[in-house]
Amino acid sequence: MNRILTAAALIAISAGSALAMSTPSDVLPSTSKSVAQSLVPNADFDNLTAAQVNAIEAILYGDNENRGGQIRAILQN
Repeated sequence: MNRILTAAALIAISAGSALAMSTPSDVLPSTSKSVAQSLVPNADFDNLTAAQVNAIEAILYGDNENRGGQIRAILQN
């Protein structure tokens, strides 16, 4: 029984690590994307650079005012 539980735990840990390594950093996570789309409804959040993704997430989860305007400015560059 202990062997089965140990094997299951190792599989679960390695599966999570593999998933984390396969997620590209230039893709806005779906939760962040939905929040950003509510602020800037007609914006295109596809084909972002890693720097744009990081900047948008910093705006979304920081204490920024005028978040929609700041996101528009990032998308224009």
